[in-house]
Amino acid sequence: MAPQESKENPAHFDGGHFTHAEAMRPYKLLFSGAIAGVVSRTSTAPVDRLRMLFQVHESSRMTISQGVRKMAAEGTIKSFFRGNGANCLKIAPETALKFAINDRIKRFVAGEDTSRMGYFERLLSGGISGGIAQGSIYPLEMIRTRLGVAPPGTYKGITDCARQVYTKEGMRAFYRGLGPSMSGIIPYAGTDIATFEIVKQRMVEYYGGEPPGYALIASGMFASSVAQLVSYPFALVRTRLQAQGMGGEQNRYNGAIDVVVKTVRREGPTGLYKGIIPNMLKLAPAAGISWYTFEKTKILLGIDVRS
Repeated sequence: MAPQESKENPAHFDGGHFTHAEAMRPYKLLFSGAIAGVVSRTSTAPVDRLRMLFQVHESSRMTISQGVRKMAAEGTIKSFFRGNGANCLKIAPETALKFAINDRIKRFVAGEDTSRMGYFERLLSGGISGGIAQGSIYPLEMIRTRLGVAPPGTYKGITDCARQVYTKEGMRAFYRGLGPSMSGIIPYAGTDIATFEIVKQRMVEYYGGEPPGYALIASGMFASSVAQLVSYPFALVRTRLQAQGMGGEQNRYNGAIDVVVKTVRREGPTGLYKGIIPNMLKLAPAAGISWYTFEKTKILLGIDVRS
């Protein structure tokens, strides 16, 4: 009787060749990551748009209730989800690539038994995978930001936004803010992934197998909150660089450093964390949902819970 692959014995090289399960593993991770990204971002889209309005609005007077009223005043329930189509188009491949690349790096470094990896190794692996994924889809991130903060009627959709940006501002506009974005995503992704994986590893040991759903969600929320405290100022700088120049307006910033200097001068050091409360309200549950969905989808596809 041919031996069957079990969850305790993950797919491996057989005679120098990939087994079928090993060959399918990257595709399963890509699919799991894409599903996780779309589910988490759609469920928190209104809070994400509120976060962008806070970051772009330079006055310190805007409150959460004012932001909600601003979105409600634009008309229908769709205004709360404006830009979510571009968001999903961006987050699906980004999350898929991040998780798949992270898995490849870990298995290259540690082999099949990645449980031996320490926090620092996971931090590097997660940071590299997050940076590669973000750089690959960055133009979609810029379009998502424009759709989220532009006045109603400015753009008819994703395609129209891309066309207008290219016609009026050129190809370079699609990569505006890439520097601070990469500077932010690398520590964020690294901290998020490393923290979650270490916490999950302890939970698997504690429960003797698959942790309960609430534990996965709580771990994801904790990991992303820690990562957010490290990287939020970079996200604010990126958003302000992406949002400038809309409607033919003159650019207010000459680059990332100029954003930091002017923000601190006008709003004080806390201005670099402006919008972090609505961002936390969105990010913590979104990360919890994302990690939960990713882990559950992996298990449904036959990938070991310990990997």
